[in-house]
Amino acid sequence: MKNAFIIEDLSSLNSISMNVAGPIVASYGLRALQIPVQNFITQTEMEGTIRTNYSAEWLKALFETAHHQFKNTENIGLIGYLGKTEIIDLIAKSALINDFRLLLVDPVMADNGHYYPLLDATYCQQLKRLLPFAYVVTPNVTELAFLTGNQYSPSFSEDQITTMVSQLRSLLKKDATVVVTGIETQGQVGCYWDDGVSCGTNYLRKVDGHFYGTGDAFAAALLGELSEHAQLSDCLPQIMKRIRASIHNTLLNENDLKLGVDITPLLRRND
Repeated sequence: MKNAFIIEDLSSLNSISMNVAGPIVASYGLRALQIPVQNFITQTEMEGTIRTNYSAEWLKALFETAHHQFKNTENIGLIGYLGKTEIIDLIAKSALINDFRLLLVDPVMADNGHYYPLLDATYCQQLKRLLPFAYVVTPNVTELAFLTGNQYSPSFSEDQITTMVSQLRSLLKKDATVVVTGIETQGQVGCYWDDGVSCGTNYLRKVDGHFYGTGDAFAAALLGELSEHAQLSDCLPQIMKRIRASIHNTLLNENDLKLGVDITPLLRRND
């Protein structure tokens, strides 16, 4: 069985981050090996004091153990929300970072022109250290602008997105793939992708609202599809349709959107 490492936060009382990534990745027949870099009581955008359990010593030992146990096996990986520059440093210096045949880095740090709570431009600068290890990077529009030193705009043109992706490529492997999410235009929302050979866009009608956990779910589903050697032009429209179905299910059954999304439509089924 192929190993899929999920390296991100665990938000205990929400259906976001590792709580959605793990089941989605496992549904592709992958062994989901979860490394929770921080354990939040609840997500950082809930009301009240943000409380987390974090140990650099424990995390360093976990990275070392994972490397020694799985260095000679077939591994893929997903890096999501980390939340501390110290964690970025631990990952960048670990032997584990070089153990992946496929590594997807989702640079979770900002949305709608603003950094998430606890994060800032210094964090963004440090996060760039992980990009050269990535085979796939999935920033949203805000994160793409911040990573490339551009001023955020809610109405970037496709030409502007293309230019920023070219700028981002200076930080990546030569053959890396970039998928930019959360692009809004004319009542639609979608993504722009560039695999270094070809590029394209995919859009669906926008559903009003902010749906927590959809970015985490998107990255996990994309990793699963790529583990099966899917082509972006084929798998991205399907993932987006499943995300939309997830949003519709959530709207029907959930009053507090900050608790996350119903990931049932995103689970891979081998019918």
